[in-house]
Amino acid sequence: MPGLLLTSVLLNACSDAVETSARSARHPTARTPDAALQRDAVSMTTLNHSAGVPAAAVRPVVSAQQRRLTPLINAIALGEGVEPALVHAVISQESRYHARAGSPAGAVGLMQLMPATAARYGLTPNERYDPAKNVRAGIRYLKFLSRQFNGQLDLILAGYNAGEGAVQKYGNRIPPYRETQDYVRKVKGYLALYRQRRRHHVANATTMALARAPWRRLQGGITQAENTARDDARSRSTGY
Repeated sequence: MPGLLLTSVLLNACSDAVETSARSARHPTARTPDAALQRDAVSMTTLNHSAGVPAAAVRPVVSAQQRRLTPLINAIALGEGVEPALVHAVISQESRYHARAGSPAGAVGLMQLMPATAARYGLTPNERYDPAKNVRAGIRYLKFLSRQFNGQLDLILAGYNAGEGAVQKYGNRIPPYRETQDYVRKVKGYLALYRQRRRHHVANATTMALARAPWRRLQGGITQAENTARDDARSRSTGY
């Protein structure tokens, strides 16, 4: 894409043969109704990263690409009713914010979409490199998986990596693939980290906003100005 990273990066996040067969088995012409996507969004904002397998220790991805793409990713995630931290966690593991990233298995883009998965949400193979289209399709697939696996984060992430068919094959459990098991732990690690950073950013922004508020607490209550300042701080703080 013009204005975005033009160097191809080969990644191993979704590279084994199991993933290739699982993702290729997805129905490329399937469509998830908009109403269903809205229902999916409800559970996508409250996923519990502390349940299931433990999260791995990870370091945040910080780069020029990450800083440039964060506003776009946040806007799409919020528009789809999905917690931005989850999308950033998946992207951190999948592509580390390289829009031209590709895997040996054929997945490309920020959220490493396979051709069949992209087609499932109306994208051509080349459109997978478009950051906005790639992120939106990836989010919608996460929403589908959330409904498929009743909001169980471990299974959602395992399905994203290995395909929902692989998760179902093993009795709605994380498949016994080393790559998928590591993937789930690492994405959960990023999610926990980004959620923590967001809480920290919101708290700091709120404190600063309250310090500038023209009115102070009156008789133990919070003034309207303080409420407004807190809301404004939350809306401006992304935490990424």
